[in-house]
Amino acid sequence: MYMVSSAFSQLLTLLVNLTGDWFIAITLITLGIKLLLFPLSIKQQKVQLLTVNLTKARTILSKKFHNQIKKVNEESMKIASKYKINPLFTFASLIIQAPVFFSLYAAVTHLSVPIGSILIPWVSDLHVADHLHILPVIAGLLQTLSVFTAENKNLLMFIFPVVIGVVFLWKAPVALSAYWIANSVLRFVEVQIFRLGPIQRKYLNIPSPEEMVQRL
Repeated sequence: MYMVSSAFSQLLTLLVNLTGDWFIAITLITLGIKLLLFPLSIKQQKVQLLTVNLTKARTILSKKFHNQIKKVNEESMKIASKYKINPLFTFASLIIQAPVFFSLYAAVTHLSVPIGSILIPWVSDLHVADHLHILPVIAGLLQTLSVFTAENKNLLMFIFPVVIGVVFLWKAPVALSAYWIANSVLRFVEVQIFRLGPIQRKYLNIPSPEEMVQRL
């Protein structure tokens, strides 16, 4: 963890010196992290889309087998096994983002570059908390937006924005809110692209619910 936070600190210092703006520097770091984790994002999105289609396929199977629960479950398991659908994999990015997030926190707290941002003029330094709480609220709202626009929703995904926006970021260094905002925006754009039909069929090879049932 120390090596990662040290690398973040050096990179953040370099980008702040180059751009003269800590918010832009944080955004560039976030973009770099997203690019590094893009293969994982593709896999995660594929699993999410397959999970959604599996749920729809169960409805088709239920009609086909006249609500015979045992038979529907058996056929659903065959589909899940065939396409390697593991719903737990959808939380992979959260698990990986955690050490990244806390490494960035460590890097920010040890950074010795006192500089502001023209984009966030009400905050004088990236070390301090947003005294107006504007960025934590925006971070929470953006995370909530991504939940409402997702096809595969669960209770944890609704609770998570509140924990991040209200509990953790409320008094944390403003740089962490900036990271979360940039990450949420990039994530939202990424998800909308993956949800396009041609992208799903051509690049992700996602079968429709009907195709899942037909290929049994």
